[in-house]
Amino acid sequence: MVVLQIHQFNGFVSSVSRAQTNQGRRRASTTVCVQTQLAPSLTQKIMESISVGGEAGGAGGAYSYNALKRLDNIWSNICTQPTGPQETQQIVSRVSGFSQDYSMGNNLVGTFDIVVCGGTLGIFLATALCAKGLRVAVVERNAIKGRDQEWNISRKEMKELTEVGVLTEDEIEEVIAAKFNPNRCGFENLGDIWVEDILNLGVSPAKLVETVKQRFISLGGVILEDSSLSSIVIYNDLAVMQLSKGDTLSSRLVIDAMGNFSPILKQIKRGRKPDGMCLVVGSCAHGFKENSSSDVIYSSSSVTRVADSNVQLFWEAFPAGSGPLDRTTYMFTYTEPQSTSPSLEDLLEEYWKLMPKYQGVSLDELEILRVVYGIFPTYRNSPLPAAFDRVLQFGDASGIQSPVSFGGFGSLTRHLGRLSNGIYEAIDGDLLDSDSLSKLNPYMPNLSASWLFQRAMSAKQQLDVSRGFTNELLHVNFSCMQRLGDPVLRPFLQDIIQFGPLAKTLGLVMLTKPQIIPSIFRQVGIPVLLDWSVHFFMLGLYTLLSAYIDPLLRPSLEGLPSKTRFEWKRCLEAWKYGAGLDYEL
Repeated sequence: MVVLQIHQFNGFVSSVSRAQTNQGRRRASTTVCVQTQLAPSLTQKIMESISVGGEAGGAGGAYSYNALKRLDNIWSNICTQPTGPQETQQIVSRVSGFSQDYSMGNNLVGTFDIVVCGGTLGIFLATALCAKGLRVAVVERNAIKGRDQEWNISRKEMKELTEVGVLTEDEIEEVIAAKFNPNRCGFENLGDIWVEDILNLGVSPAKLVETVKQRFISLGGVILEDSSLSSIVIYNDLAVMQLSKGDTLSSRLVIDAMGNFSPILKQIKRGRKPDGMCLVVGSCAHGFKENSSSDVIYSSSSVTRVADSNVQLFWEAFPAGSGPLDRTTYMFTYTEPQSTSPSLEDLLEEYWKLMPKYQGVSLDELEILRVVYGIFPTYRNSPLPAAFDRVLQFGDASGIQSPVSFGGFGSLTRHLGRLSNGIYEAIDGDLLDSDSLSKLNPYMPNLSASWLFQRAMSAKQQLDVSRGFTNELLHVNFSCMQRLGDPVLRPFLQDIIQFGPLAKTLGLVMLTKPQIIPSIFRQVGIPVLLDWSVHFFMLGLYTLLSAYIDPLLRPSLEGLPSKTRFEWKRCLEAWKYGAGLDYEL
């Protein structure tokens, strides 16, 4: 069973906008020897034919072919690095004593309740906290602005932004660039499943981020753009940050919203190689005549060979808000970082071959407006507990997103209310030690259970199942969920794993196609299945605790001491969100 979302690219992602062709020229040697050079790839030709505008901060902000090569270099280094801890830059350090006993220099910008590092998604949490009356600053290494490429999301998730005071209903309508239905799930000619209102909105990040940014400023928030974080020193009473321009900020709490490749996250994980990776490539193009529906997940082929690696390729496609003939298509795959893994450019070369057949158009008929690509690392042990006093990971940096979902905007909207309330209570009660902060990023069995799904969707390099196994497994699972109805299918499609729907689907799959069970064991392996069984049991336990024990405990919480009350409230939230019971149909 697999749930997929394309809410927003929040790993390393890039996009390329339209342009004029730059043709490389061969230079012939005047000597007898002729110097040859490698012919440019189709990807290079297309991307260099697209104009490069100004870069935006955050995901999707880099536009050039050179940016693709830089990201591929990062991906190559991840694939070839040894397993185990690595030496990393020490961004965060701890000092005994109080800040007043040490000199902070002459460039102190101010003292805040909270400083959020990373503005593209961090601005959402910062605004929610500012609306509660806290003094909040946002530090962003670029400018805080959204990219041109739309984020795809459902209306239910957008409405969660109004509940925390980040947006109004009218502002939600203003940032929606596209609406479309129906939405398809399909697997290599095995049949399609059609649903309504799943990821059926295209939201303009440029408008959305700017709207939230202005709301933040109007609430008294402080923004420091074009400033990178250099270091954090943790004292008994404050965290003191040094920025790249020499400025100093002090804060009671630092929130790391710098994404999957945060330097603080790298220090905490000691440079450890990710357990899995989702690689995504795609484009937004003009010229699609059939453009009213979307693909939430689609597979048009079995396991195939790209470069030196077996890959199972999947697709998503959405109408774009830039015009009625404009459409965005994504091709993605799940893999483990290893030396034989394909590069993003390898995948883009395959994309240009396969996308026209997938969409029923010729590449010559299309005008490429934008190219998108990204890498999204995942770790089994997520979410990440706080490793330091006064420092908390948020969004993709915390690992709160599903391992089968590339990007964190959907998980951000889902958890924004829970986290903004919890952070406010932590500040109010001065509960900023690492143990207290860790309760804001607790173990969630539904998230851990999703690991099995990524493993089932990844192609092994030594195949011991048929090449069509993944499509067959996905089709039977989605067919069973459709038979069980919306209470089972819709939570899955919106990245919510619940015990009841999962148990029903597993049971129906075993009854419908028991012969597929041995292949599942061979594909994912006994150790992974045993580990998953523990999380499945915990998912059932959390469901029981949230449904029956929570109502008995909650009325008595107000009479408890503040620290005990804080801990119990976070525990009840962990039961609820860890069981997926925050989802309402």
